[in-house]
Amino acid sequence: MSSKGQIFVRVPTVSAALTLLLVTAPAAAGPAAASARTAPPGSASSAQAAELRTDAGVGLPSRYVVPGRRAYPGGLAYDGATDRFFTGSTQTGTLYVGTPGREEMQVWLTGGADGRTTTSGIISDDRGRLYVGGGATNQVWIYDIRSRRLLATVSGVPGGFVNDITIAPDGTAYATDSLGHLIYRIAEQDGRWSMRPWLDLEGTSVEHVDGHNLNGIIAVGDANLIAVHSQSGKLYRFDLATKAIHQVDLGGVPLFGGDGLVLHDGRLYVVRGGLSPQNPQPQVSVLRPAADWSAAEVESVIDNPDFRHPSTARMVRGRLLVVNSQYNTGQSGGRPELPFAISAIPLG
Repeated sequence: MSSKGQIFVRVPTVSAALTLLLVTAPAAAGPAAASARTAPPGSASSAQAAELRTDAGVGLPSRYVVPGRRAYPGGLAYDGATDRFFTGSTQTGTLYVGTPGREEMQVWLTGGADGRTTTSGIISDDRGRLYVGGGATNQVWIYDIRSRRLLATVSGVPGGFVNDITIAPDGTAYATDSLGHLIYRIAEQDGRWSMRPWLDLEGTSVEHVDGHNLNGIIAVGDANLIAVHSQSGKLYRFDLATKAIHQVDLGGVPLFGGDGLVLHDGRLYVVRGGLSPQNPQPQVSVLRPAADWSAAEVESVIDNPDFRHPSTARMVRGRLLVVNSQYNTGQSGGRPELPFAISAIPLG
């Protein structure tokens, strides 16, 4: 966050209108104040809340600076074992690393290395591996986090666009191909890696439009994947066992511009940075899903004056770190607002 230092949280009222609440950026009691206004029903006990307040980042930077004049960060991963987070440049392929206590991020791997000239979705698994999507190159690079050694490079179908990546509980990775209109399965067996189409979406209920289609994806529980369609604003559930597709009922509230997804404390956070007439305000929509994911209700919306075309997010020490990609400036050839940054949003 900049010196403007304010987070705007729109919370639906009983009449379904949106009320704008102004939450001052946290000083010592900031996370507690935000929690009091946005905490969902059935949230943590008082003891758990106290732990969250301690862990929510008192004394930590309110933003993280990504160096470089052409960084245009896209994805975001957090490795709990080393307490580090990673983002990548969509224009140069450079990978950056940061720690929660330091505002400035550092170059982790230079752009161009291993053929990495761009990046998209990034995620880490519990075995210390970092998966880096390659966007229009339709590649995924897998690195060992501690040694920075490249473990494998795998490729999708020609003409595709590897976008977001998630890790299922069994360690298998799944990735959306926004142009190829499919979902990949990425797996390793005895040191050999493979990336194959897991579900071809052509001719299914998931519409195929010009431009990007499925974008953000996340594994929920042991049985399902959840993905958002950026242009239609629809949310889908995919059964891992049967590959059955179910549209999640959003109650007539489409998630236009939906990008990265975060599941935390029973809520789904949908980063919506794609600016359009349908989604004029960059935001994070907070959804309360049904237990079976048949439906989900938009419970509140997080606005931040520092959002610059946000692309994705991760939970780090009780705060939502939101990447300000500035995609719109990068794609139009305009001048970015420097420095590039990741906003840290305290959550109750």
